Amino acid sequence: MLEQLRYLVQLQKLQNRKTHLLRSRDEAPRKIAEIEKEYQQVEAEYLLKKAELDHARKMHRNLEQEVGDLESRIRRSKQRMSEVKTNKEYQAMLKEIEELKKEINRKEDQMLEIMENIDAFSGEIKSQEKHVEACKRKVEADKEELTAHSAQVDEQLAQIEALQEKVREKLEAGILRRCDSLLQRPGGIAVAAVEAGVCQVCHLNIPPQKFIELQRDETIFNCPHCHRFMYWPGHEDYLVFDEELEEV
Repeated sequence: MLEQLRYLVQLQKLQNRKTHLLRSRDEAPRKIAEIEKEYQQVEAEYLLKKAELDHARKMHRNLEQEVGDLESRIRRSKQRMSEVKTNKEYQAMLKEIEELKKEINRKEDQMLEIMENIDAFSGEIKSQEKHVEACKRKVEADKEELTAHSAQVDEQLAQIEALQEKVREKLEAGILRRCDSLLQRPGGIAVAAVEAGVCQVCHLNIPPQKFIELQRDETIFNCPHCHRFMYWPGHEDYLVFDEELEEV
């Protein structure tokens, strides 16, 4: 097996693994933002319902106060009835008391309706409180898990970069320069696998004779189309390296 090509393949596979890990790590802040947003929506619904309950209780207290004021007016009116001098005044006071009683009845009906709403809101809020608390615990657990995952990824990245450096030291200067130049391209791919005569990066066919020579693994070839280094992944040593990389 061609040693320099083996190092190139190793370097590329390490780069692929590094790219995958970086994407995984960079996803963590976005995922954390998403789960925090979901929790904020749940919490906002709970706070809105709680505000509705507080408003209903305030309205109920105000109505109680208004009913109390009306009852005080009725008592005062009844006290003044003994002081009236004409039947007309007496009848007017009776009418006033009757109107006050009707107003009390209307407000008591409103209080009853509001009380029903308060009972309904209280039940919903009690259920929402449990849901909010469960969501909060899940958010904290998910954030902790993502943070731990990011730390684990950092450790893996450090291992991969150390392995990359060891491989780079084994590559000839000219090949390494060419490899680094190709890695700077979009996608970060310098070495392409060729399967069934097709480059797996640019997806174009290479000449049949070149594919046969590539399988012999005796010379370093570049793709005639995308100019990346080529290798045939069916070689046993490349498969072994894939297994080793999975342990990192």
